[in-house]
Amino acid sequence: MTDFNFQQLEPHPVRPEETIEKEIWQPHWNCFCCRDSGKISPDLVRRVIPDYDYDRDQLPVCQNCNCGHNWLHLKKFGVIDQRISFQTCKKLDAIAREDWRLTTKTLFELLKKRLEEGTESICEKYNLRQRDRIQEEFILIQRNHGKERGDWEDIPEQEVEGELRE
Repeated sequence: MTDFNFQQLEPHPVRPEETIEKEIWQPHWNCFCCRDSGKISPDLVRRVIPDYDYDRDQLPVCQNCNCGHNWLHLKKFGVIDQRISFQTCKKLDAIAREDWRLTTKTLFELLKKRLEEGTESICEKYNLRQRDRIQEEFILIQRNHGKERGDWEDIPEQEVEGELRE
């Protein structure tokens, strides 16, 4: 059997993986109403047109940014809906931005919680102590660390007048 040797090539990804991660934390679009597509997101349209059906109804065009102009060539076919005003699009944009802020906050808190749980389980697994420290051990450690840092001062015991000591 003949063995072929090929020149090794580097892969050329169509979509780099790091851009996917960045979209979770920072979107690449400027207009949150249409996400720079020109068409208002169906979930936002339903706030203005409650019975809106994406598969049946005309496509509402965003008036907030210039991306809506990309769809004006379809006006003669009766495919686009321009009834949603600039002011309404501004409000929808503000709603979508707030939703995005809450989503990222929730995601951050979830990841932070997972990280803390993972760190805690690793610490418990590799901890040499079989029990938690008692109060006296904790005070001793605080004193020793304070002395090493140079910010610990021993307070001499003083007799309080009128108090009997045994």
